[in-house]
Amino acid sequence: MTPQPWRDHVVTTLIALVSALFGTSLIMAVALLTDTIMQDGPEAAGSMGVAVTAVAWIFIGIGCYTAAVVMANTFTTIIAGRVREIAQLRLLGATAGALRARLLVEGLVAGAIGTAAGTAIALLAYRPIVLALVAQGSLQDLPYRWFVPEAAGPVAATIATVALAAWLGSRAISRVSPVEALAMHVEPSAERIGRRPAQTAAMWLLLVAGALLLTAGVLAGLVSPFGVLIAFFGGALSFTGVVVGASRFIPRLLSAAGRAFGRSEPVALARGNAVRSPRAATRSTIGMVIGVTLVVMFVVASATMRSITRSYIGEVDDPAATAALETLLDVTTVVMIVLGGISAVLAAIGMVSNLSLSVIQRRREIGVLRAVGASREQVRAMITVESLLSSVVAIGTGCVLGVLYGWAGAQATFGAAQHALVWPTVPWQLLVAVVASAAALGLVAAVAPVQRATRVAPIDALRVA
Repeated sequence: MTPQPWRDHVVTTLIALVSALFGTSLIMAVALLTDTIMQDGPEAAGSMGVAVTAVAWIFIGIGCYTAAVVMANTFTTIIAGRVREIAQLRLLGATAGALRARLLVEGLVAGAIGTAAGTAIALLAYRPIVLALVAQGSLQDLPYRWFVPEAAGPVAATIATVALAAWLGSRAISRVSPVEALAMHVEPSAERIGRRPAQTAAMWLLLVAGALLLTAGVLAGLVSPFGVLIAFFGGALSFTGVVVGASRFIPRLLSAAGRAFGRSEPVALARGNAVRSPRAATRSTIGMVIGVTLVVMFVVASATMRSITRSYIGEVDDPAATAALETLLDVTTVVMIVLGGISAVLAAIGMVSNLSLSVIQRRREIGVLRAVGASREQVRAMITVESLLSSVVAIGTGCVLGVLYGWAGAQATFGAAQHALVWPTVPWQLLVAVVASAAALGLVAAVAPVQRATRVAPIDALRVA
């Protein structure tokens, strides 16, 4: 499409790199654990390897899901930033299918580069790390494998994630006619969004099906730890429903939250932008919603698991079993912290990218504001308030969803230890840290867009027509 399309896909490359790095590292960690247990017998290593591999793929699936949502938002934002170009190509006879295919190729190339880099980093770092741990005495000196064929799995999963995200994100091209693109009407109004029965039906179908599966997973977890598999799919479906319907409730929440910031002109403009361009406002917020939800989910899940397991340990007078459970908790906590950090990084990349591209798309609007007398300070305040509103809504929504999903995951995994439902354990200190970090991210994410917006000259911006 554009002479320099690849700079639009830097985010795709970064997300693919992080996803491939995380997935490959998990698979190699499973190989390390299997090689260590192999000394106690092939049968024990085989059964343990299958169980640990299944858990690893659940975590890889969560990472891929997060990456897919963030990348789909990024592709949609890229399309919104190429409206004029799409208009010209459509008027010259290019079909929507051809334009979608071209964007898909761009995304796959960018994703392949990131996947290759992430996989190479994980594989190249594995051997030095293991040898260093052996030298320190933390690991036994054993004939470890330095590569396993299963490492190709995360590579295929990451590429498939990029392809799916590009396909989903590029659907906006099919909904844009040449006339609509020239009129800059690709972003539907709140009224048009509300009149899409197919999307509404899909949202409710996903929410209801996900809620039922989540409930079934929690109940199944009372008798078997495999209830977490059911709960995983329930959580994925229900959260997908939240993402699909986000443009219906997030702009309203942004507008309502804006009332707490006063009635100044920048605040009024920020609130109006959320309602006038609901999809753009949703794209700038949903990334942080995903990040906060996942981080809170892992924090609550880990704390609830510890609460359930420690209660169970108190009923079991077996030092060996107690030590094994404590080790399992420590490993699970570390993996959850890492996955939570990965999710936060992916969400932060998506939020900063979407805010920056949003300012680029709105150069004409900012130019009009400057032309009618808005100062640089007022424009700066408007963009900053928009970022803060996104943070407030994302923190509130993410905390509620994170506590729910974290409790459900812990209950579905360890509920059989007590055969009863327990209250979620919410470590308030960590929760406060998450809230503070998300608020800080909102301010940091606004720095680059604010600088770009304040550099827009009225005459230059008005030429974009």
